[in-house]
Amino acid sequence: MSVFSGKCLCGNVSYQSHSEPKAIFNCHCEDCRRATGSVFGTNLFVPETKVEISGKVSSYSHISDSGSTMTKRFCPNCGSLLFGSNSAKPNVVSIRAGTVDQLALIKPQINLFMDKKVPSTSIDENLKQASRMP
Repeated sequence: MSVFSGKCLCGNVSYQSHSEPKAIFNCHCEDCRRATGSVFGTNLFVPETKVEISGKVSSYSHISDSGSTMTKRFCPNCGSLLFGSNSAKPNVVSIRAGTVDQLALIKPQINLFMDKKVPSTSIDENLKQASRMP
């Protein structure tokens, strides 16, 4: 039985997570802003072995400011960004919050890379804040 599920815009790629998120972060780094097309990205982190993906995904890899290889996985049909991985955090997949079906599950715990935040972006002051990935 899955804990949560989601899909891309066109529905060609879907997933089931068989684990609760281990963490949920809002990331304000430049890479997340550019990849999502928004002022920050919200990601749910789960063990890679607990995510079951249906459909074909395409990927794009790049080197982050910290030197890690970051891989973005997206639907080749509609372009929706669904998943990410970081070579510094093996066996963990980040799932883009906007693709999750169970919206009540999305409760960020921290805002990351606050020094890169778009100045006009409102921030929940009740969340922890950090300048880097924990």
